[in-house]
Parts: sequence; C-alpha cells; structure tokens
Amino acid sequence: MLYFVSTQLSLCYLAFAFLSALGALQAVAARYRIVGLAFVDYSDHPWRGYILGAVLALAGGLTFFVTQWEMIFTPGPAGAELTILFGAAALAAVLVTFLLASLLHCGRPSPQGAVPGDGHSVAVGRSKAHLYIPSESTAPLAAVCLLPGCADSRLTALANRLSRQGLVALVLEFDPQAFAPPAMHEVVPAAVELLSKLPLVDAQRLGILGHDLGGDLAIRAAASDTRIRAVAALAPVLDQTAPGLSLLQEMPFPSALRWVSASARTVACKELAAREHAPSVAPRPFLLVYGEWDALVSSPSGSEHTAQRMDIPGARHMDLPENLTVQQTVAEWFKEHL
Repeated sequence: MLYFVSTQLSLCYLAFAFLSALGALQAVAARYRIVGLAFVDYSDHPWRGYILGAVLALAGGLTFFVTQWEMIFTPGPAGAELTILFGAAALAAVLVTFLLASLLHCGRPSPQGAVPGDGHSVAVGRSKAHLYIPSESTAPLAAVCLLPGCADSRLTALANRLSRQGLVALVLEFDPQAFAPPAMHEVVPAAVELLSKLPLVDAQRLGILGHDLGGDLAIRAAASDTRIRAVAALAPVLDQTAPGLSLLQEMPFPSALRWVSASARTVACKELAAREHAPSVAPRPFLLVYGEWDALVSSPSGSEHTAQRMDIPGARHMDLPENLTVQQTVAEWFKEHL
C-alpha cells in the first residue's frame, strides 16, 4: 500500500521536483535552441536559459529544504511513492513547458500579415501580392519575385532590403490552396508577366526567390520559364522527410502538430519535383542557401551541381529570410547577376 506520510510533505516533494524539472527543460532548450520548450528566444543568448533553469531549480530546492527542514531527518516516502511523485512532477513540467512555450511564441506577429507602407498591394492571378519599389533608383530596374512557403515565411524584411538595393521586389501571399495544382503552376508565370509589364522594370532582368516550399516552386518555375534570369532558393524542401521531434527546435508544439498533419505539403513537394528540375536552371545563376541550425530540411549533398551553395552559421529554417547575413548576401547576389 502506498504511504505518502502527509499531504503537505507530498506537495512539497511535487513542487521541488516540478520546479527542478522546469529548470532542467529551460537549460536543455537553451543548450539545443529548442523553440518548442523555450520560454524566451535563447538563440542569441543561451546563457539566459541556463540562468533561468538554475533559478527555477534553486527555487525548488530552497523551498523544499526550508519548509521541510524538520522532516528531513525523519522517515519519508519510500521508493515507490517518490517514483510516483517525481514522475507526476516531471510530466506536469513537460506539459506546462509545452503550454507556456506555445502561448509565448504563438503571439509572434508574422510580417506577411503586416506589410509596411512602402509595399503596395496588387493582384497576381488568384493570389495577392505586395510590390516594393525603390524610392531613388531610376528605371529600368531589375526585379525579383519572392515566394513564401507552407511554413510561416517572413519575406517582408528581405523585400525591403532588395528595394533599398535598387531592386523591385514582388512578395506573393499564398493561401493554403496555393500549393495545390493547378494553382501553384499558374502563380509564378502570372507574377513574372506582371513584373515584365511594369514601365520601370527591365523585362530582361527578372529574378525569383523562394523560401521553404516556395524555393521548390521557384526552381520548378525557372526550369520552364526562360524569362527568369536568376534563381535563389532559401532552404527548399527538395525531398520531403519527417523531421520528428526536431520540429520543436523551430516551432512550438501546436505548430509542430499542424506541420506533421499537413499532407498537402508532401503532395506539393512530390508534384513540384524540384530536385529533378534543378539541373534545368543552368546555365543561369542559381543560389541555394541553408541555415546551419535548420531542423526541418536537410542541405542536399551535391546533386544540385549547377547551384552556388551557402550555409549560414547560426540560422534556422523559419527565420532564414530574416537573417541579416542572408538578406545582405541575397541582395548583393541579385545585384551582381541581374
């Protein structure tokens, strides 16, 4: 028969184990940069997670030993009881961590939904887009079409950077049906047609950039459209694989569940077959960019032999377009090749 000695002692053991487990999870989140476990973003300052973890563990230990000082030297719960208490506390810590991390990260605004004033709304076929026009450059200008992916692609900052470099940037907005055929094969030709007809754009200097599955779409579109003179793909999927628990390194738990259950992503990846079409981009300039900490897609091993490859230190999949090194590299690359 289980014997927990007293309700007060059992609750103190639970609080001790719960806070200690909570602290350990924050230290792990900081060490391995796991967004799905982190109460704050530890990417740039992992020491914050170590400090928070130590504070939580220390608070649990001090609370227990201060309140139960007299009980320490008397018989307490046996091994079975302690196993139950510590197990329940650890499970509660995991659930609370998932919940708090989800609540804290789900409120992060997506720039796709809040376009700055210099982005003009335009229609591209059945999709919406935002056009960024340089304020000081003179026509004719090179232009780049930016394609988001199924992930929460954040392309606004990159579009602004391209615009400041004297390039016209067109950022498409995709709804969930955009990657379903035939819509996904229609949107890029429509965007290229729109850009080529703008009076300030040089129709002979058009480029395309995509992030995530948008990178696959950019490769597929460029393979069959010679109007596109340069292609950049930020972490294209190429081969759909199941990342498993590594999803939590990029996103909170509810987002990870939606990612896993998104069958449309797998279907679109197979339909686009970007790896098979990548060689057709040659001899045009072709840039592949991946993040060092990308937990969702893997950098290919040499099959895209026509592409220039770059791996960005410290960059993750979801935040790749917002990485300042990526923005500078892409802007300079398009300026050079368009």
